[in-house]
Amino acid sequence: MPDVELSGVATEATLLQNGYALAVDTRDWDYFRTLFTPDVVARYPHGRFEGVEAWLADFVPFHADCSWTLHVMSTHVAGEDERGFWATCYGWIQWSRRTEPHLLNRAEVLYRDRLVHDGERWRIGLRKLDMIMRQPRVPVPGTVSYPACVADLGDRTLLD
Repeated sequence: MPDVELSGVATEATLLQNGYALAVDTRDWDYFRTLFTPDVVARYPHGRFEGVEAWLADFVPFHADCSWTLHVMSTHVAGEDERGFWATCYGWIQWSRRTEPHLLNRAEVLYRDRLVHDGERWRIGLRKLDMIMRQPRVPVPGTVSYPACVADLGDRTLLD
């Protein structure tokens, strides 16, 4: 790996973390796979997943039951320590389940990632998600409308 400056790694980390949000919200699981090492370890409050395919075996069915999800990532910070490069950011997540479209679920989380350079690019090799706040099953006010599915935004051909 060539000499690396923290500012470049911080930019890559931000792109990876924001890419994760977009991949999940648009259900682009192929793109999701490009953001993480194949042997990524992801530690979430509901489980520990070893390898991107094990993680997706949990994520895909959960998100298939959501009519939409929306991740907002912010306050990106990156650094280097004796174990290598790390990155952290906050996430504000909202989702609605197909079976309860009139209820909204919200969470505020902290993502902590370890970055790995695979010889060509940076990827996330370790992720830990800590729950800051969870607000399940909040009634959606009648004056609020949501898209049928944020996953529809995954059609990138509209950029042409």
